[in-house]
Amino acid sequence: MTQVTVKYLMVFSQITRKRKEIIPISEGMTLQDLLNMLYAKYGRKFKKVIGEDLGHRSALITINSKVKETSYILNPGDEILISHIVGGG
Repeated sequence: MTQVTVKYLMVFSQITRKRKEIIPISEGMTLQDLLNMLYAKYGRKFKKVIGEDLGHRSALITINSKVKETSYILNPGDEILISHIVGGG
């Protein structure tokens, strides 16, 4: 079975109580499939902080340092980073 690494920053590391974890993936699995798996694993608070409850994402999710659509098909060894969007000026 292949796997990806998911890294959690800020509040996401508090909710998951992890800085990162290795997650097995199946062939054809998308970013949305992974997010659905994480929602099931970490509950409503995780989903709410991501912003899915509001109909728009309020978190920054990158794959290999690039923003991808949720339809992106995951590849073995991908590194997913989940963090809050940080603004400044």
